[in-house]
Amino acid sequence: MEFRIEETIAGPIEQVFGAMRDHLPDLVPFLPEVESIQVLEREEIGPGRHRFLNLWQGKPDAAPKAVRPFVSGNMLRWKDHAEWDEAARKVAWRLEPFHFGTLFECRGEDLFAEAPGGKTKMTIHGVLSIYPERIPGVPAFLARRLRPDVEKFIMNLVTPNLRGVAGGIARYLEHTKA
Repeated sequence: MEFRIEETIAGPIEQVFGAMRDHLPDLVPFLPEVESIQVLEREEIGPGRHRFLNLWQGKPDAAPKAVRPFVSGNMLRWKDHAEWDEAARKVAWRLEPFHFGTLFECRGEDLFAEAPGGKTKMTIHGVLSIYPERIPGVPAFLARRLRPDVEKFIMNLVTPNLRGVAGGIARYLEHTKA
């Protein structure tokens, strides 16, 4: 399932890009769906290019009430493999489940562009593929039938979180001005 989200963030591109790349753990208090972010690895791979491995932990109460009894903290943890390109003002990323590593694939790219009024336009474009047939004990025919509903359900969870990052950056930048 392909997705595209565009958000305008109050703040100049240098600050927005820098906050996302260099201060991601500092954004946590401004991200209501996120409990923690740890930078596990950071490597300079060339001028203005960095590779990161981040570990995200979502908040269990961020899941819809109907599924909370079935969701553990480990299910809301993922690795974020990101390669930042300062000159192109973009980050290519791939998300990896912390547990159940083959149940989904999610990858994409965030682009940052100047917007009028000293703002920044952030475009998130990605693809999410769910593989319910890889869940032990789920018959393949049932998994194939459920895939569209599961993808839609997951996208309904993910999309507000992705939009929330843009709002979190804006709140973080406003907070750091004070």
